[in-house]
Amino acid sequence: MRRVRVSVQPFTESNRFLKNPNRGFYYIYGFYITDNAVDYASQVEDFYSRDTDTTLALVEINLQEYRTGPVSAAGMENIEALFHALSAGGKRLIVRFLYDCEGKNPIVEPDRMSIILGHIQQMGPILQKYERDIFTLQGLFVGDWGEMHNTRYESDEDFQILAQALARAAGPGNFLSVRTPAQWRVITLRGRNIPLASQIGLFNDGILGNDIDLGTYDMAYQGAERRTREQELIFQNELCARVPNGGEVVINNPYNDFENAARDLAAMRVTYLNKDYDAQVFSKWADTVVSRKGCFSGMDGLSYMERRLGYRLLVDNVKAVRHSLRQYISVDVDFRNAGFAPLYTSPELLFVLRDEENASVWSSPAVHYLEDLRGGTDAVHTVSIKIPLDGLQKGSYRLYLSLTDPDSEDPILLANTQDCGPDGYLLGKIERLF
Repeated sequence: MRRVRVSVQPFTESNRFLKNPNRGFYYIYGFYITDNAVDYASQVEDFYSRDTDTTLALVEINLQEYRTGPVSAAGMENIEALFHALSAGGKRLIVRFLYDCEGKNPIVEPDRMSIILGHIQQMGPILQKYERDIFTLQGLFVGDWGEMHNTRYESDEDFQILAQALARAAGPGNFLSVRTPAQWRVITLRGRNIPLASQIGLFNDGILGNDIDLGTYDMAYQGAERRTREQELIFQNELCARVPNGGEVVINNPYNDFENAARDLAAMRVTYLNKDYDAQVFSKWADTVVSRKGCFSGMDGLSYMERRLGYRLLVDNVKAVRHSLRQYISVDVDFRNAGFAPLYTSPELLFVLRDEENASVWSSPAVHYLEDLRGGTDAVHTVSIKIPLDGLQKGSYRLYLSLTDPDSEDPILLANTQDCGPDGYLLGKIERLF
């Protein structure tokens, strides 16, 4: 009987920066749509050339020019050209359609809901065409800065109609996000509208601004859906295990002192934050030295926050056992998520076995539920495979594991000290001896 020797690599958690898709800081890029031809390819290339460390971009698309009727054919061509240029830029998009960028929404938003609904319907084919490029859609077109406040369309029924229209137009493959938990409960009928509840997340442009996140929580106008800050943090912790949450941290105050912010961002399961807001808060974090145990000890607080936004997967342990009678090797890989939030799309996980000449002799995708790792705990998810020994000739082989985001097709890097190679991460070696 042929002898087989198996060895596995040790894995250690690191605090390194990971440029992973669908998480982290972002910058805002605004586009005012008119009938005039625009070279969007050059514009986007210029924007992105100065933005090399992020994988997300918030794109604000202003439709104010068409507030009295449908977007014209020329306007639609410009929107299509914009998305085409953005698609080539390589970032996942947070998309917000709006009519106002100055806090003067009542002056510029359409005076009939039918016009807004028409605009939403017009955007549908583009949103579905570029679904793989979109991480989430923010807002329902209305409100100051598109944030769903200071609008004539803010009744429960208005929000429900707008949300249902946008969900139909965007299709089930796109996440939507609304401004407050109270709005989420109204729109989804407290989660009873299951299709909407599974598609709609949150965005918060008042994160940690004061005790109610600048009107996000516990405001009288929220009526029966009014909740305290503590209640809404618990609510977000559960909801955002399934749908994304992000926005802006604003106004230097005790609520965004480092320790308070780290606790609440974890409770909210925040995946993305605006890199420009708030500079004073970010400076305060940067001046803080992290005192937690483990790999983050001694790091500055701003870097700590960046690394924990969204998911942060790592391999905790690898175990390999040879089963002589059944002629296979079983491999178990334990994963953990050290981030604030889960993955929201299931990555492609691939094992590859290479021989001494670097030829692939065996590969297999693996069934997994890594998206169930919600983040912020020591929970472990084990991915298992069986490597058949039949046909494996005498020699030495290396086993690799790789993770790929299915939408961007970019690799998902792991928070381990080991570097990622062309085939991913080296798990271990197999030697077949006579």
